[in-house]
Amino acid sequence: MLAEIVDIKDREIELKLQDEDISVMYIVQHELLKEKNVEFAGVVLKHPLIKDYLIRVVTKKKVSMEAFQDACMSASENIKLLSSLVHDALKKYSA
Repeated sequence: MLAEIVDIKDREIELKLQDEDISVMYIVQHELLKEKNVEFAGVVLKHPLIKDYLIRVVTKKKVSMEAFQDACMSASENIKLLSSLVHDALKKYSA
């Protein structure tokens, strides 16, 4: 995955992401929208033949980059929890 900051301000950030599935961006967007200080979070597919996406985040008070990083961390923690739950379920199933 390639990431590039297209535009950044205190309360707004736009990132360009390449070579990744859009579902990853939707997960981060979901985490961003749960945050009360996030005013807007959107994901756009730039071109249908090239995996080239833009994600834009606008915050009310929080620094936009911090909000994005927090959302990524939250998504990562949820994936770890899901992985652990599936692992435990598979142990019970195979026993």
